[in-house]
Amino acid sequence: MHSGQAIKKILYAAKKWQQRKTIKAEIDRRLRNLKNKGLLWEYPLEKVQPSVSNYKFFKKSDVKWLDFYYSVYGKPDKNFIPVSVYYHIEDCLNDRMLTYALKEKNFYDNFLGEIKTPLTLLRRINGFFYDERFNRMDVDDALINSWRESHKSLFIKPSVVSGGGGSIIKFELNNDSYLYDGSVLNPDFLSKYKFDFILQENIKQHSFFSQFNPDSNNTLRFFIYRSVQSDQIHILHTLLRIGAKGFYVDHDHTGGVAVSLIGNYLQKYALDINGIKYEHINGIALSEVGKVPFIEEAANIARSVASRVYYGRLLALDFSIDEHGQPLFIEMNCRRNGTSQYQMNNGGLFKEFTNEILDFCAKTEPGYVLEL
Repeated sequence: MHSGQAIKKILYAAKKWQQRKTIKAEIDRRLRNLKNKGLLWEYPLEKVQPSVSNYKFFKKSDVKWLDFYYSVYGKPDKNFIPVSVYYHIEDCLNDRMLTYALKEKNFYDNFLGEIKTPLTLLRRINGFFYDERFNRMDVDDALINSWRESHKSLFIKPSVVSGGGGSIIKFELNNDSYLYDGSVLNPDFLSKYKFDFILQENIKQHSFFSQFNPDSNNTLRFFIYRSVQSDQIHILHTLLRIGAKGFYVDHDHTGGVAVSLIGNYLQKYALDINGIKYEHINGIALSEVGKVPFIEEAANIARSVASRVYYGRLLALDFSIDEHGQPLFIEMNCRRNGTSQYQMNNGGLFKEFTNEILDFCAKTEPGYVLEL
């Protein structure tokens, strides 16, 4: 190994050590929360040995994640994958340098031109402004005023990294101006917004999805694996993510919940980030909701998107369903992907592909990519 590669490996190991400290603090918090509620149970290692325990990247401290998933899911599963191990797997299966570009929301309308996304009114790419069709443009008050009759609210999102919904701003039309917390959507604001961005319409959701929380954009998430053996695309988990009251993002760290879909039906409970179960959302009994519409349509689009991505074998794809039942592609997630949500709801993360993935990662060097 040449010196440059050796330095990268050392720095990567240091990053992983710090990452494990952060992960440990998070799992300790979650376990305390369950223990205080009398809901914590130890994973029965002597009865159901986890597959991951046979691999060198499994550490003794990772058992805490098994305890957490077992306590919430209610059954031991040999295919549980601790978060810290998943991060290693992801570095083996996803090329961080190349998938980073695929997260660019402005990229979707070029790369996936025939796949529907929310209407985009303005883009900033590499510091320059463009319209919906990528025509270079200037931004002035007249342009912003032209949106008022058709759009009562607008979202501005960083085009690459939104940090679990961070830096996403919803502007509401008020007295002929788009306002958010004292800020006015105008040319000066747009020029000073520190990220490249995408400015989009506020989606009017289909009534089935909005009933759970009309405040938020409640999305379908598909967790997808491209097999290292066959190259086939597999949807491993499907979730409906519902935002908390008063929030327009559906992320669990802002109080949102996730409900697993088995076939076309919701499970009878939703789960928050701490593993607490809710059988009713917005007064609606999840067990009585019935068939969830438009799942097949969204799933087929998700497979089509994933089939074009060769540098990321683990993807989480998010979709909204608009008022007409049209699935709209929202985001491609190539890192982290909320893996606890799947395992709390459904058990083992990779299902029957667990050993296939673990064996591959046991003989594969992770990509030593560091963030500044």
